[in-house]
Amino acid sequence: MYLTLVIVAAILLLLTVLFVRFMSASHDTFKKMGIDTPPTSWILGNFGQAIKYGVFEVQKVYYNQYKDKKVYGWYDSRRPNLIIRDLDMVKDIFVKNFNSFVDRHTLFDVDLPFRDNLLNLRGDHWKHVRSIVSPTFSSGRIKKMSTHIERNSKILVDHLHSKMESGEEVELRDICSCFTLDVIASTGFGLEINTLKDPNNEFATQAKKVLNPNPFLFTLLLFIPELTKFFSKLNIPILPQKSLLYFAKVVDLAIEERKRDGLNGKINDFLDLVINAEVDNTDKDGGHSGKELTRSEIHAQAIVLIFAGYDTVATVLSFTLFLLAMHPDCCQKVQAEIDEKCGEEFPNYDSVQGLTFLDMCINEAMRLFPPGIFINRACVQDTEIHGVHIPKGMVVLIPVYAFHTDPEIFPEPEKFDPERFTPDNKSSRHPFAHLPFGQGPRNCIGMRLALVELKIAIAAILGKLTPVPCSKSVYPVKLGKIRTNAKDGLWVKFQLRNRV
Repeated sequence: MYLTLVIVAAILLLLTVLFVRFMSASHDTFKKMGIDTPPTSWILGNFGQAIKYGVFEVQKVYYNQYKDKKVYGWYDSRRPNLIIRDLDMVKDIFVKNFNSFVDRHTLFDVDLPFRDNLLNLRGDHWKHVRSIVSPTFSSGRIKKMSTHIERNSKILVDHLHSKMESGEEVELRDICSCFTLDVIASTGFGLEINTLKDPNNEFATQAKKVLNPNPFLFTLLLFIPELTKFFSKLNIPILPQKSLLYFAKVVDLAIEERKRDGLNGKINDFLDLVINAEVDNTDKDGGHSGKELTRSEIHAQAIVLIFAGYDTVATVLSFTLFLLAMHPDCCQKVQAEIDEKCGEEFPNYDSVQGLTFLDMCINEAMRLFPPGIFINRACVQDTEIHGVHIPKGMVVLIPVYAFHTDPEIFPEPEKFDPERFTPDNKSSRHPFAHLPFGQGPRNCIGMRLALVELKIAIAAILGKLTPVPCSKSVYPVKLGKIRTNAKDGLWVKFQLRNRV
């Protein structure tokens, strides 16, 4: 019995030693490169500090600690990441040296029908799909799609009006999330849903499942990404496969109905363009021109709209409205601008183009509370930028939140000040200091659509109602540890405007 216990203890000790060595095997990467790093633990690397103090605080602390450096190192568990804190290097990574940083790093690979999405695609495959999907987000196409945004904005205003009449306090994040999901359903899938009225509709239910993967598997992959292949061999999906297949089926049904009923190009949504990409871009001799999408690529781009446009736009919309409620002078100025530019008509694509002060408020909200606090790129070939050697395979991280709250770039960074985004003030800063949508060829493809959605929704709300603080309002905002969300919620009340 004693011998058995000794053997078991020895085996456990050996496994522990092997596990620690495996987790810390790459922790000498930056030492070999001559790059400084924060203190590192054997298993968690530097990620334990992010868990303990929160990613926002940790990002700012080390950004300031290494202020005399162009770069510093960071270990997400066992994976080394090079943090770029020099804005000229950031510019070169995004633009000048883009071919060396064409790919994004992804935590795990995904299966069909989501496999071929723009967020995950690499190299030439990404370039091919991006070139075909980009026209979807041209000014002309967005103007046509804006009718879907207007319709959903009217539903949102009616909902908030009913809350105002009943005197209810409103948590903005929840309501804005329902609105952005309805916009995605109509602009991306051709569906008319009303999540504000029916929060448990099938589309919303499946979307929430996709956006909230198995937390146990997700955590394991965060620390040991190599397990992705193991789970794949066991047919264990990281994302809920039934939900992904639901969205693929919705796309297929919509495409077949439009082909059958002759509605191609008449719905004015995302699917209109990709259907044409399948049908119209064929050579006269019947061969493909190389400018069409496969059905799996269509599935993936439709589904990625949920990942890219749901929580991100809801974050910006809810924080902008909340900040305007906390700063009534700015809110009144936005409302005066809306009255002047939109008049009595409901805001539309053309009228919101002139809302310059609202645009400034949105940009300031995204500076304070960016929906993405890091931007990553994967180095695909050995590269040297500003004297820093970056080896192939290295993941570089751009600390967006730290740049946005750097007092040397944005004085009094905790203050809400839309005047930072006047043309003169913008031109006085480094052009890559504000990065809510990224920069360069791989920036957010839906940036213009998102801004139009935000402007129409906010203009529609503020044209009729005024957000004001309530008993549950907590300001300044305290952020959560991992995501850009308010610990205490974003609570306001709405008052009916007295327009003269």
